[in-house]
Amino acid sequence: MSNYHAPPRGLRRVLLLGGLWLASHAPVAVAQSMNAPAEPCARAGSTAETVQCFYKAYQTADSDLNKLYGRIQKVLERGESTSLTRAERLWMEYRDSTCKAEYELYGGGTGGPPTRLACLAAQTRARQTSLMRSYGWRLEKFGG
Repeated sequence: MSNYHAPPRGLRRVLLLGGLWLASHAPVAVAQSMNAPAEPCARAGSTAETVQCFYKAYQTADSDLNKLYGRIQKVLERGESTSLTRAERLWMEYRDSTCKAEYELYGGGTGGPPTRLACLAAQTRARQTSLMRSYGWRLEKFGG
């Protein structure tokens, strides 16, 4: 037997209406990776501001990744470089497919573009971390 007692009908209605109001006035939903308070776009307001912020975050992450990739390429031998280039192409395919899937969750709604950009930024930063984990020692040893 449960001790749970449903709230009175009037209170249920107020709670339901309040929840619906909050849901309809919530900020644009974005990819989970960008919801953390420390993220640069966590405080963006409108959809346009959110898109612009995520676009800048992605551009910064992409630029940083390209610089790191170039540094790594300089300290690799030919065969290693070829393998990394192949892996990078496959990673870009994975990144684009993953972010397209997140975008499509919004069915063409306004949440799609910021979600896609948030995903691109997060995936790009994750790739940078992965490359540093794999090749960082090489950069330290050979000064790349």
